[in-house]
Amino acid sequence: MAATLACVERWGLGKTSLEDVAREAGLSRATVYRTFPGDRDQVVSETITWEVGRFWARLAERGVPFVLHVGSGPLGIGDAWLHDGRPPTEQFAGAEIIGAKDFAVVHHTAARFLSVLVLDGVLERFPQLRGGAIEMGAGWVPDLLRRLDHAVAIWKRSEPRLAGFARTPSEQAAAQLRFTPYPFEDVGLLARAADPALLLFSSDYPHAEGGREPLRRFEQSLGAAGASTSTVQAFLADNAAGWLGLGHA
Repeated sequence: MAATLACVERWGLGKTSLEDVAREAGLSRATVYRTFPGDRDQVVSETITWEVGRFWARLAERGVPFVLHVGSGPLGIGDAWLHDGRPPTEQFAGAEIIGAKDFAVVHHTAARFLSVLVLDGVLERFPQLRGGAIEMGAGWVPDLLRRLDHAVAIWKRSEPRLAGFARTPSEQAAAQLRFTPYPFEDVGLLARAADPALLLFSSDYPHAEGGREPLRRFEQSLGAAGASTSTVQAFLADNAAGWLGLGHA
């Protein structure tokens, strides 16, 4: 794997051959073929898996969370979804300018990424790894975790790696993932629907979705839900401090 990575770094993926890998590793081509009967494609695929695993391990060992931001994926929903048979309206242009349709699905890329991350066993394999999805709201999170729990319970019969999970996806998420609700979302309801440790205070002000007076709105929502003082403190500060490895705020 290290030999393949060295060749790719030196010549690029397209120009790296199995002969190059064998030479770099000090092995005969026949030995490499016996080890990787799938030829070059198998060597490249397993090297990618190996290197990605090393990446997650480094983050976990160093206590550095990975963060998905609203800009981590495409901001726009795609032109095909904007054609509704009506004459086009004037669209604002510029960085991070989104419309109503874009906003409605802005979390889809993060939901897909985190679903695959969990089902591939990355959080299970690296229990010290932490990550979060920022500025994408959190109303979608409880349903996602329920769906993942159900997926593991059902498909562990046909997908053996899922049967090896020591923790459910929702337990993994509560320990390792964090999300930032929008001020218009009912954070008190979310704290009841899922582990409140998942939620972090944030504001994207002055963007439209950031809203006005986020602190007042969040505290009002938590108060209406009868949240304890410790739950409010955790949401406003302690959850983020612990996630960042800073202890309690």
